[in-house]
Amino acid sequence: MQISEARKLIVGVDPGLNCGLAILSLNGEPILVESHRGWSMSKIIERIISFGEPTIISSDVSPAPSLLEELARKLNAVLFEPAISMSIEEKHRLTRLYAERYDVRAENAHEVDALAAAIKAYQHYKSKFEQVDAKLRDLGCGVSPNDVKDLVARGYSISRAIKVLVEKRSEKSPVIGAALVGEERMREVIENLTQRLMMERERNRLLREANRELQLKVKALEAEIESLREALEKIRSEQVLQIRREREYRKLYEEIRVLRDKVLEQEAQLEAYRQMLNRLQSLSDSESRERLILLKPIESFTREGLNKAFNLYNIRAGDIVFIIDSSGGGSSTAENLVKRGIKAVIINGAMSHQALEIFEKHYIPVIPSSSLNIKWIDGLPYADPDDIKQAIKDGKTMSTINSVESLREIIRDYLREIMNQES
Repeated sequence: MQISEARKLIVGVDPGLNCGLAILSLNGEPILVESHRGWSMSKIIERIISFGEPTIISSDVSPAPSLLEELARKLNAVLFEPAISMSIEEKHRLTRLYAERYDVRAENAHEVDALAAAIKAYQHYKSKFEQVDAKLRDLGCGVSPNDVKDLVARGYSISRAIKVLVEKRSEKSPVIGAALVGEERMREVIENLTQRLMMERERNRLLREANRELQLKVKALEAEIESLREALEKIRSEQVLQIRREREYRKLYEEIRVLRDKVLEQEAQLEAYRQMLNRLQSLSDSESRERLILLKPIESFTREGLNKAFNLYNIRAGDIVFIIDSSGGGSSTAENLVKRGIKAVIINGAMSHQALEIFEKHYIPVIPSSSLNIKWIDGLPYADPDDIKQAIKDGKTMSTINSVESLREIIRDYLREIMNQES
């Protein structure tokens, strides 16, 4: 007859003002997930043992808090600490997968920490526990799997744990609750407990040494990460500086290109002024030699024609201009020319009535080119100043009256031509 044994438990604890508690079976199945505010040590122990006998007390941080060490000692349970403290991401990942499988919900951060600690401990012993189940199936003995797993978690090998439990079972009395234990058996129990205590202490020492080594590795890795981060930041700074240099270079290069274009433009304009100066100097020399004056030419009596002549020949006060094509201009064109302060206008062809009125208004004589002996020297028109004075004195200038008479004569000629064609 098999004696009924207390249920073995894996207990995850998150201590603090709000205490989180998670209890799993040794098969990893959920039994309890809850949290309470202001729980004392006795309340925690009372709550745990109401569900069974704890085999493992588990922490989510390393090293474990002193409260968990005391709790494990009072409950005669193994204290499990992760190699390194669990991250928030790992806790949420473990509890989320566990909740999906078993439909368990952690209501707050304390319950998440406790449940994650219990799951982490179960995963640590899972492989050994599965080996226990497989071994017992092969042997077919009536030993409780939970009792074997309890001893394995405490440092026994699977074979040794089974042997101890089989021997213990064979020594049980057929009557449940009867116990005949001699002095020698008591010494053996004390010796086994002392040995287990020494093993646990040694295991605890080794785990703490491993933890210190891991902490040193973590610090070394953190220092290396910081060094790499600084190197990366330096590289980024150099890249940003290089980009700024390239941008500044392109900006300066563009400014230089624009300035070069302006220099070329100014040089071309300077050369044009130089040529104009040479030409005007040449004209001055010609005037001195032959007593001729330059009739500054205007190709067409339009705004564009005037602007071109102003730029090329620097028409100013006292100049006499020669309009090669005097048609097309009006009052505004004439006023533009009057503003320059010219002395006289020589025209080739007819001029509008409005333009003549402007010149008459400002007492500027308009002389037909046919009244003068115009000489062309180096492509420019010249005339004797005495001839110009004489033409003005003889009344050979154009006026609005002359313009009207010319218009009438043109109309009469046109009418005579039509009548001849009809006859």
